[in-house]
Amino acid sequence: MGKVVYLKLSSLAFLSVLVSAPVLACIVMGGGSVYLNKPNVTVNISEITSNANLSYNYTAVQGGVAFRSHHNGSLVAVLARDSYGWSLRIGVPEGESGPADANYSEAVWTELDWLWNHKVVNGTTPGDVSEIVDLLANSTASYVYWKDGNWTAIQNNCYPDGTCARCGPAGAALNATLPPLALDLPEKTDDEKINECVAGLGLVLLFPLGFALRRQA
Repeated sequence: MGKVVYLKLSSLAFLSVLVSAPVLACIVMGGGSVYLNKPNVTVNISEITSNANLSYNYTAVQGGVAFRSHHNGSLVAVLARDSYGWSLRIGVPEGESGPADANYSEAVWTELDWLWNHKVVNGTTPGDVSEIVDLLANSTASYVYWKDGNWTAIQNNCYPDGTCARCGPAGAALNATLPPLALDLPEKTDDEKINECVAGLGLVLLFPLGFALRRQA
């Protein structure tokens, strides 16, 4: 009898360990995703929250906002911040079935360009966008993250720090709904665009110079 009780208690203890053990949740990245964590890239979410209508032009999500993709209005774009930084994710709205022929790398290109032109994302260059889109197009089930001085493709069921979830990739669905109207914002002036392009060119020239100086030191 004592042996039976011991076995039962041992089984319960084992089960309690399984229940209490940390299990990573599924990582939801959508169809095309990029972290905007390059040092000179900034996100000004107030351009959206101050110039558009909540529930009509965008919806609130954890850490940011969701709005209709400017590439395909049946897709949802999520601009949000987590412990790894700001990210742009484009995918299928929650509870809906997205277009079968959706090109998510092109959707990311369109959105990054639109967000830059409308003062939301600043500091990205055409070279950045081209590298990001190429990585998304050539690395299935991956997202893009700035790591060790380069844009890098990371498997969709892993975090940037290397920890991975047991499930995933989770597919193109996102935990966000579509607002009824498209997002429209004031556009950058020609002078603002020129000034940012000149500043970006300066950074491109300074990076190799700084690297050379560090090697000489």
